[in-house]
Amino acid sequence: MKPAIRKLFFLAAACVLAVAEISAQPILRLPSVIGDHMVLQENTTVRLHGWADPNATITVIPSWGEAVTAKAGYDTKWEVEFHTPAATSEPCSITFKTNKTEKTINDVLIGQVWLCSGQSNMNWSAANGIADMKQELTQPLNPQIRLFTVTKNSTPHPQDDCEGRWEICDAESARYFSAVGYFFGKRLAAELNRPIGLVNSSWGGTPVEVWTPAPAMEKEAEMVASWKEYAPARPGWRIGSIYNAMIHPLLNTTFAGVIWYQGESNKRNAALYGEEFGMMIESWRKAFGKLLPFYFVQIAPHARTEGGVDGALVREQQALVAATVPGTGMAVVSDLVDDVTNIHPRYKKGVGDRLAGWALAEVYGRTGNKYKHASFRSAEFKRSQAIVTFENAEGGINCKDDAIVGLELCDASMKFVPAQGMIDDKNNTLVVWSKQVARPVAVRYCFSDGAIGNLYDAAGLPVAPFRSDSDNQAAPAKRPNDATTRMTVRAQGEGFELHKLNMGAKFFVNRPYPLAMVPERFAGFDLLVHSAIKNEVQHCKVTATEKGRIYIAVRRNNVTAADLDGWKPERNSEIRYTTHDKNKPGILYVYYKEAKAGQTIVLPQTKDFAGVTLLAAKIEYEK
Repeated sequence: MKPAIRKLFFLAAACVLAVAEISAQPILRLPSVIGDHMVLQENTTVRLHGWADPNATITVIPSWGEAVTAKAGYDTKWEVEFHTPAATSEPCSITFKTNKTEKTINDVLIGQVWLCSGQSNMNWSAANGIADMKQELTQPLNPQIRLFTVTKNSTPHPQDDCEGRWEICDAESARYFSAVGYFFGKRLAAELNRPIGLVNSSWGGTPVEVWTPAPAMEKEAEMVASWKEYAPARPGWRIGSIYNAMIHPLLNTTFAGVIWYQGESNKRNAALYGEEFGMMIESWRKAFGKLLPFYFVQIAPHARTEGGVDGALVREQQALVAATVPGTGMAVVSDLVDDVTNIHPRYKKGVGDRLAGWALAEVYGRTGNKYKHASFRSAEFKRSQAIVTFENAEGGINCKDDAIVGLELCDASMKFVPAQGMIDDKNNTLVVWSKQVARPVAVRYCFSDGAIGNLYDAAGLPVAPFRSDSDNQAAPAKRPNDATTRMTVRAQGEGFELHKLNMGAKFFVNRPYPLAMVPERFAGFDLLVHSAIKNEVQHCKVTATEKGRIYIAVRRNNVTAADLDGWKPERNSEIRYTTHDKNKPGILYVYYKEAKAGQTIVLPQTKDFAGVTLLAAKIEYEK
């Protein structure tokens, strides 16, 4: 053999041996979201996953419980499930083992984990000049808050992993973390006294389309056409591409809920935003496999020139989503802006606090503070005046200045002019008039891109901007103020008892769970209560004695979602009852179905623990 050929032979052999040695190295890899300093959601079943040698057995050993095993597929993927204990600030560990190698992650806390997402107003941090966050860094921070930031990425196909790492909250890690997310987590940690994990997956300038799974949106021709017309000129951005890279890798993570701040980048196609945003929420819930609580920020006033309503239209669409998509809530922040020419308001503490108010009340049952802003209910036009009534305006509304700003009226010409207003404390209404309008037909408040109003409720939350002349017939401004149906119904079924929907009343036959919150308009209604037993269904037929609505109270979760087909959610209808855990009240919502006089309706049957409860002004019960 010639020397040159011999040399090439030995080099090739060396390469083969090197490749063989590398391939022999055992595989045991975890995604970036599973690592030191992480937080796992408490008292629930969590999923952990990773990659290992094909057909390898993986043993996962949590320091608080029994080991669980899984086998890697030929694609190297594996996944396990186990139950987490109650929240603890004591560091835990989790060991992952195969017969060839092992890994241990340390300083794992058990608490509440939230996903923070959206565009730049969610993404911006002290490093971007957020004033109150910069001030926050000058004082000691809570190490029981843990932070994970997903590195920005966009891909055409769903990914199983993303870049990022868990960090203990301190002045350095918090400097670059979402200010809104931080202040949200800070309030939760303080009021719940539990560790808080925050995952920030946000990207400035992103429209809602890139956060929505492509298979869902691409079925909607109008949305696809709008994207093609208005899509931002960013390489790699397409419908679903950022969801693929920055949300899909998190689907095995168990979250308590989501907070969201986005919408500025959808002003170009504002009329579709409500449908697209609602689709995104429902798509995420389907992908995560649970009805995630979803609380979002109504975009702040922003305008560099006079006029313009694109931002106002987005805000209206956001209000529509909050009013119609179950399990959502909207924080109004129009009063937290010191410069309407800056699309990034410099103060975020109030934003995070208001989002936390929704979570504390709706998820954790802390109802001591008002968290729902006052919003438009209806407008009545009498001669030269518009009489406006509000939802969620307990204690009335007030103006912090001598005159109310941002009011407009128009007559049949639909030409709006500035108007004056006064608060009628006796009737809890807003009276609006203008000398230029003899017969008003529509009223508006702060319906422009940069308008900052000065109307507040008794708790100091701003009244949300509104208009009574919405082009969208489904928008809250055009919805009639439906009167609560107060008819008698006849009910047939076994195992029920008649109770009253009043504070302190017993809600179940077999549980000492008293009612702690009831909607005022349903107070005193009859309840057809039953035993609360998991996986047991109740059978009940209801006959309407006149035309109206049949009402039921039911929990809102993955079990009941499919059972409530054809039933519509009643707005502002939360019912709470006290359970054995004072920190976790039971929460039900009222749903309804329209019925004709004499029509019989079979109530939904569900295996959910709380079942379905009939309520009506009067129930005639027959066994």
